[in-house]
Amino acid sequence: GDSPLTPGRGRAAVAAGSAAGQASGLRYPGAGGGEDLRRFALDLAALFQGGGAWPWSEMELLVQDATKLLQAEKTLERIHVKPGGHINVVGDVHGQFFDLFTIWEDNGLPSAANPYIFNGDFVDRGSYSLETLMTLLAWKVACPADVHLARGNHEAHSMNVPYGFTGEVLTKLGPEAYAEFQTLFDQLPLAHVVNDHALVVHGGLPRDTSVRLADIEALDRSQGPEDARRIFTDLQWADPCDKKGQFRSQRGEDIVVFGPDVTKAFLDANGLGLLIRSHEVKDEGFEWAHDKRCLTVFSAPQYCDTCDNKGAVIRLNVPEGGGPPETEIRVFTVGPRPDFYVPAMAYSPMSPACKKYLSGPAKKLLQGYLQG
Repeated sequence: GDSPLTPGRGRAAVAAGSAAGQASGLRYPGAGGGEDLRRFALDLAALFQGGGAWPWSEMELLVQDATKLLQAEKTLERIHVKPGGHINVVGDVHGQFFDLFTIWEDNGLPSAANPYIFNGDFVDRGSYSLETLMTLLAWKVACPADVHLARGNHEAHSMNVPYGFTGEVLTKLGPEAYAEFQTLFDQLPLAHVVNDHALVVHGGLPRDTSVRLADIEALDRSQGPEDARRIFTDLQWADPCDKKGQFRSQRGEDIVVFGPDVTKAFLDANGLGLLIRSHEVKDEGFEWAHDKRCLTVFSAPQYCDTCDNKGAVIRLNVPEGGGPPETEIRVFTVGPRPDFYVPAMAYSPMSPACKKYLSGPAKKLLQGYLQG
């Protein structure tokens, strides 16, 4: 984690770096840039960390390249980690951009030797959702085989309107950018399988017990969450419960919770050992369930600036001699916030603070979305 991003280097150094980034006009080097792209990903994060902005004219090129990369991936992506290697699984980040630096400081920057899965809900609630998403996309383009991005239930227009990402993007950039982000969200994979052992999804397991991994792989994810089949909903929204069976969720609508028998049956039928999912805040940043075959990971500490929770990253370590990955849980606490910090939910129409933070045009467009 020894990088220019380390908070220990001091705010003055970061501010100087971001001022230089703005003065020189940080340019996106284009896909296939190799080491230049890693340097760019670091510079972009440093620019944002110092409170800097980056023009949409540059940002759009990165978004389009990332969208193409994601489009080429399957709905269920299979990842193979070599013996002696590992992969990091990050849960919900929810626009808490400044906590990304703690994640990298504690676990290292993305690379071939240090790959990551970011398991959805990059945006909403936190008021730096744009900066969070753009930084993750920069790393995706810099390390396409080593940074894996999954869709969460918040990578969707229906959630972005009430929970802040819509208002944030309309205020910082505008409607064209917002539309392109929705296009990108529709291309995100829904599931990852690590070494034929761990299934990593944002929410939970399909309620239809006949569903197999091949069915998830074949799912047409471009339909969008509003009109997709129940498998889509379950992968994005379902939660584990202690009681056997499946029940209607307190989240409402067509959402279910699933018991330890459902987890065992699905994992056994698909030759898997472990389900890793996110989607729920946990006091310690993680929680085991279902006879230690279901593990929740949540990576937004002090969630929404109001909760007292820690964050966690799951590291799956593959033994030198081969065999199934071993689970290591790496807990972290909330990092420092800059003087210019905008509080969580500031761009949400549900928050009184939005009157102060939303631009005039953003307020009008949001009103239209809410009425439509």
